[in-house]
Amino acid sequence: MVSAAAFRSNGCGYMIAAADYLVETVIGRKLSELNGLNQDELQSKIHAEFEAIPDDRLQCVEVCIDALREAFADFRGRQIEEFRGEKVLVCTCFGVTEERIEDHLRQMSIKTVEDVSQVCNAGSGCGSCRMLIQEMIDSSEFQL
Repeated sequence: MVSAAAFRSNGCGYMIAAADYLVETVIGRKLSELNGLNQDELQSKIHAEFEAIPDDRLQCVEVCIDALREAFADFRGRQIEEFRGEKVLVCTCFGVTEERIEDHLRQMSIKTVEDVSQVCNAGSGCGSCRMLIQEMIDSSEFQL
């Protein structure tokens, strides 16, 4: 969950207003909810919030959205970097290793991918790891 967000700007009032709106939008939300932030959708929401943004200030909104997307990409990169080495990374969105998922499977009565997502977020981002997680659940080693 995003517990805090902030920005610095030496931009115009439109840039500051857009950045402030984006900060309010992400605080208190799970990263999985924010996965795949759609540039067009965010621009539409900002335009609806502030009514008419002059054409010569549209780049101010785009800069804010790009900065937010880069911040999440940087976070994701740091999560992945933390798990380099011999640990197998199953969920790259949240930096969840195979070892961590196996630990949860052993310790809890997990029966679905959604259960895994509730415990450690794995599988709740882009979804590309969901099949791997399901295979781990189906494995006889983790069956109760």
